[in-house]
Amino acid sequence: MSHEAALRAAAPADVARLMGRLHSHGFAAYVVGGAVRDVLAGRAPADWDLATNATPDQLRAAFPDAEYENRFGTVGIPTGVAVREVTTFRTDGPSSDARRPDAVNFISSIHGDLARRDFTVNAMAFGLAGDEGGDPVINGAFVDPHGGREDLDARVLRAVGNAAERFKEDALRTLRAARFASRFQLTIEPVTAAAIRDAAGLTSALSGERIGAEIEGILASAHPEIGLAALHDLGVMRVIAPALNERWSEGLPQRVAAIGAPESSDAPDPLGRLAELLVPISDDEVAEQILTNWRRPRATMSAIAQVRAADRAAAEAERGAIDHVEYRVHVAALTGDPRDAARQIRRRLAAERAAPGASTLLAGCERADAQNTPALPAELAVDGAELAREIGATPGAWIKEVQASLLISVGRGEILNQPAALLAAAERAHASNE
Repeated sequence: MSHEAALRAAAPADVARLMGRLHSHGFAAYVVGGAVRDVLAGRAPADWDLATNATPDQLRAAFPDAEYENRFGTVGIPTGVAVREVTTFRTDGPSSDARRPDAVNFISSIHGDLARRDFTVNAMAFGLAGDEGGDPVINGAFVDPHGGREDLDARVLRAVGNAAERFKEDALRTLRAARFASRFQLTIEPVTAAAIRDAAGLTSALSGERIGAEIEGILASAHPEIGLAALHDLGVMRVIAPALNERWSEGLPQRVAAIGAPESSDAPDPLGRLAELLVPISDDEVAEQILTNWRRPRATMSAIAQVRAADRAAAEAERGAIDHVEYRVHVAALTGDPRDAARQIRRRLAAERAAPGASTLLAGCERADAQNTPALPAELAVDGAELAREIGATPGAWIKEVQASLLISVGRGEILNQPAALLAAAERAHASNE
C-alpha cells in the first residue's frame, strides 16, 4: 500500500470532511506531524492535527464556531466528533526562554512549515495546496521534504535542518527525542545526539511539569530503556535529576524496562517503572524531591512512597524476617490492596533484585490471592466496634494492632475467619499486649 493510500484509509471521517471544507474555501489542507508518522509506523494516531495557509482570522470567518486563544496560529474547530486543531503555516522566530518562539510569522508554504519542526519523522504531511484541484484526502499527496519516511524505516531519529538550532529553539526537544526513540525504537543519529548533549544545560529552564510528563511518556513506552539511556548518556539526566544521575548504573534502564513488560501479568505498570527508576535513591526524601521537581501529582507521589515501602518489606520477607502472610498483611495496610504484595515481588524478580527466597514468597502470596485470604481489616468477620465491645476497652490504636494479629493468624490457618474464633483470639491478643 502506498503512503497516500495508507493515510487515506486511516483518516477519520470528520477529519476528511474538515479538510474538504478547508479546501472548498480555497485553503490548503494537510494532515501533519504525529498522525502521518503514526499511520506510516502502523499505529493508530491519538490526534489528527491539520495545517493550512489560512490565517486564524480567515479560519474564524470560515468557521464561526472556531476557538482561537493563543498566539501561535492554532485554531480549534469543532467537528461534532472532536475539536480538531488547525494551525496556520508558520516560521518561528528566536526563543528567549528556549521553549517558545518570541514571535511567529505566518507563511503560505507547507514546505516552510515543515522546516520548523523538530525531527524528520514529525515533518511529513498529507493533503493538497489550496490551488490544487481535487479532494485533499482522495487526491492528497504525501509531502516529505526531509526524508522522514526513510528515517522511520531505518529507525533513525534525526533533527530537521540545523540540529543545534532546533534544540536552542526548544530545550524540551531533548526529552522529546528520548521519548520518540523509546516509542518507535529509534537510534538518535550522531549529529542530533551531539546537539542534544550541547543543549542539555538548557533543560534547567524547563518547567518541572513538562519534564515529568516527558519522563512518564518514556516510561509508558514499550522500550523505555532506549530513552532513559539516552537521557543519561547525553547529559540531560545530570541536569533534570542530578541525585539520580550520580547513582546511575548501566543496568538501570533495562531493570526499569523489565517492570510491567508487555508479556508480564502486571502490564502496564507505570508506577512500578517510576519507582524502579528511583531505586538507586535510598533516601525517601531525596526521591520525593525529584518527583516534586518534576511536578508529579500528589497521588503519584503517594503511590510511589507506598511502592518503596512495600519494596523494603519485600526485602525483609525475602530474607526470612517475616513470612508471606505477615508481608501480605503489611503491604495491604500500606496500599489497600493485598495483591500489591505479589506484584512487588514480581517487580523485584523482573528487575533481578530479588533474594533467593523470593519465588517461595511469591507462591505463598499468589496462593493467598487466589483463595481470597483476608489481609484487610474490612475482610474480617468482625469489625473494630465489635472487638471493642467484646473486650470492653475504649477504641484506640490497639484495635489496628489486634486486627493485624487476627489477619496473620487467619492467613496462617491458626484460626477461622468466624466471629467466635476471632473474638476469642482478640481477647488473648489484647491481654498479652497489656
